[in-house]
Amino acid sequence: MSNINGGSFFLRWVTAVTITMILAVMGAFVSMWSIGEVVQQAWGDMVMAIVVGAIFGGLLGLGISLGQGIVLRSYGIPFGRWLGQTTLASMVGTAISFLVMFSLFDLDNMPEVLVGLAIALSLGPPMGMVQWRLLKPHMAQAQLWIPILTMALFMGFVVGLPLGGEGQEWLSVGVVALLTAVLSGAGMVWLARGGETAVAA
Repeated sequence: MSNINGGSFFLRWVTAVTITMILAVMGAFVSMWSIGEVVQQAWGDMVMAIVVGAIFGGLLGLGISLGQGIVLRSYGIPFGRWLGQTTLASMVGTAISFLVMFSLFDLDNMPEVLVGLAIALSLGPPMGMVQWRLLKPHMAQAQLWIPILTMALFMGFVVGLPLGGEGQEWLSVGVVALLTAVLSGAGMVWLARGGETAVAA
């Protein structure tokens, strides 16, 4: 992926990921709580945590990877595998993470910094690991994508979540998506410029 044009690629990445992530975050929060309440009443807190985590992670993984994949397919990254593997990994990772969080913490009184950290650690490593495997043939330092994506998600949620007061949900979601897109896009450009092709695509 040494043929990435930094400015053009970055702009397309930020635009695509911001749009798809906004839709994903809104859908994830609305869906997980509406469905989660029904599941909680029927099967209890633990099942609810798994279902809510799977919905939240699956929708976010789908939304984020959709924007990424639209841009990366022009550089030899298989769109279907990128989308499917990322969505599945984020669904499983977040379901497990939410089960742990619901078991150990009072989420209603959890500081927003910790919520942002928890979301980033739920999504970033599983998404980053499957994406690293698909990036590895194209980037010599592809393993660095895991911490880059995790940090981008962390900063996005830590900065954006506190802005989500009543009537300001779109502002919060927009900041989460835009900041995540900007930081991850900058990281991807840096990785592409910093390493030679590891293996021919």
